[in-house]
Amino acid sequence: MTDPGQPTSDGRQLLSGTIGHLACGADTDELLEQAADGHAGQLTDHQRHCLHCQAALHEFTRIWEPVRNLAAEHVAVPAALKTAVASQIRKLITDVWYTLQLSDSGAIRIAARVVATIARDAARTVPGVRVAFGRSTDIKTAGPAEEATLRHRHPHAAAGVLGRTAAVDLAIAVQYGDQLETVAREVQQRAITELRTRTGLQDVTVNVTIDDVIT
Repeated sequence: MTDPGQPTSDGRQLLSGTIGHLACGADTDELLEQAADGHAGQLTDHQRHCLHCQAALHEFTRIWEPVRNLAAEHVAVPAALKTAVASQIRKLITDVWYTLQLSDSGAIRIAARVVATIARDAARTVPGVRVAFGRSTDIKTAGPAEEATLRHRHPHAAAGVLGRTAAVDLAIAVQYGDQLETVAREVQQRAITELRTRTGLQDVTVNVTIDDVIT
């Protein structure tokens, strides 16, 4: 990790110590550094099971990409660009329970529980799906999200959101005899399409767990 007190070529010192934490308790400075260094795919054990961290890493990677590209070319990153990116990231984590889209017309926020509901409703439209829940019953996957959502009175928000990125957990029960992998993939694609279309999210990850079959 970069020493937060030392300047970096891509301007991360502008953000050090000013961001805060996600709902799961993860330090967003550390997540930003992980994304800026190109290591967003190298997940810790916590991150592999945490929707909040997954959403943040994807969003930070997307936002920081122009800065990282310029730094890789060994040219000075314009101060205005570094300041703009820093400002955007600070706004994103003002409320980690909502997506955030900023424009000249103002801000649009969508609650994480709404994101989870749309994904769940999309799953229920897939042939063969009998029941769809807003979280997986797998304890490793559900634990961090449930603990955080219940603390913040969002019991149905089985989704991590940040900016225009979301990671969602779905658990489904399918009709006995159906091709399970085919149904699960259709659930993924339909939920992703619905979320992108209805909410304007750009980066969506949907994790599907088949918990039961119903005759």
